[in-house]
Amino acid sequence: MNDPAKLGWGTRIGFMACAMPELIKSFAWDAFVLFFYAQVVGLDGYRIGLALAIILVFDAVADPYIGALSDRMDRAPLGRRHTLMAAAVLPFAVGIALVFAPPQGMGQWQTFAWLLGFGLLARVGISFWTVPAYAMGGELTRDAGERNLVAVMRNLGNQLAILTVPWIAFSVFFVASPGFAKPQLNPAPYPGFGLFVALLGAALMVVGLVGTRARMRAIEAADRGITERSAIETLPQLLRRLVAAIRTTPNIGRLLMVALLVLFTNSVVNQLTLHLSTYFWQLDGGWTQRLLLAGTFGSIAAMFLAPAWMRRVGTRFAMVSGLIAFFVVQVAAVLLPLLGLAPAAGTFAIGAFVCAARVLGGFAYGLYVVPFNTVTYDIGDEHEANTGVPQQGLVASFMFIGLQVGSGLVALLAGSFLGIIDFPAGVPVDQVPAGKVRALAWFVAGLIVVAGAAMAWLVGRFDVSAEKQAEIRRVLAERRQATTKSAPAP
Repeated sequence: MNDPAKLGWGTRIGFMACAMPELIKSFAWDAFVLFFYAQVVGLDGYRIGLALAIILVFDAVADPYIGALSDRMDRAPLGRRHTLMAAAVLPFAVGIALVFAPPQGMGQWQTFAWLLGFGLLARVGISFWTVPAYAMGGELTRDAGERNLVAVMRNLGNQLAILTVPWIAFSVFFVASPGFAKPQLNPAPYPGFGLFVALLGAALMVVGLVGTRARMRAIEAADRGITERSAIETLPQLLRRLVAAIRTTPNIGRLLMVALLVLFTNSVVNQLTLHLSTYFWQLDGGWTQRLLLAGTFGSIAAMFLAPAWMRRVGTRFAMVSGLIAFFVVQVAAVLLPLLGLAPAAGTFAIGAFVCAARVLGGFAYGLYVVPFNTVTYDIGDEHEANTGVPQQGLVASFMFIGLQVGSGLVALLAGSFLGIIDFPAGVPVDQVPAGKVRALAWFVAGLIVVAGAAMAWLVGRFDVSAEKQAEIRRVLAERRQATTKSAPAP
């Protein structure tokens, strides 16, 4: 007899596909948008920072509405998760494609408006996918072992996405051409790259919807007796609900802050990688491609070891140890060259050094992120046990508030800093003043150190013992049994 807690491979692969569009968008957005608009299009740093900050803060405000709406939509045509996910496909695809295709000849404010408008469409569009898709991961199964496997599949999908996209980007689109020794400075490939990202993301969305549909239909039918039916709140009401949720389940507040710091640090690394690669490490196109891929190889290796590591040392220690190693390696890749303790810029040796650091950092991050995703689902269960209604969507949206605000802060700080130091655009690499390049490198190293130390301390405060989660699962199982017995016969 099949165990209902276990998932078929079709569902597992479908959920893995659900995770990939967000990471494809994140890679394209974090790795290219700031660099493209600053160094290629020529939009000044202040306007870039302002546009990206508005987009990401607006996205952060929208996320809890999306989560709360998704929790209530169990009678929608495609169910509470899939209805919003299906609605996300077209806005995301159109928005991300046009972000990378601004018309030539626009002024500064016109370019600002283009980035702001289509950036909002892409980012809010993908949120209608990502928030319910992430919440769905906590509902597919409540079995502890299967939930760990779901977390592994999600993160494996993430790593496959950020392995494939940079490889294609620098093999097909950003290749050396006359006049552009650094291919990322060539404006011609960007529209095609944006279209590729849009089509790949949309195709994976369809695969994810089809693969998880049958399982979610059964789960949502069983939950109809306990889902919330109240109207969607106003913004002040939603903020009060967030405060109440943190008071009721303190782990939610910790989750929000960790998510903010995680994406803050990742955004520092990702959004400024092309700046550092081009001007600080002075890597050629081949090494830049390897750099963007390197962390993924380490993370994929760690995904298969993370469940055993969690069982051996516990969830909290697994997260803390992975985080500390991740931040030490990331800051070393910038700090050691600044101190003259690494190979010279522009050499084969500096490329090998930085890529090795990214592989080790990716491995450490993989050991952290699997237990973190498991903890997120467990916190959703804890909040349901405390409140009596399923709220995985709301809890996931709280996490994404932290993610969006963290990324928005980096965009605002990075864009503003480029403006403050008057970092030049559209000039050859050897004509960029060394002092400005070093200032940017110190800025990156400082942000990583501060955010990394705060996050490692905060993760250590999570209350996520195995005994506590076993008791929560017992309470939820009994509650569902009672609801099923009391439901009227059809």
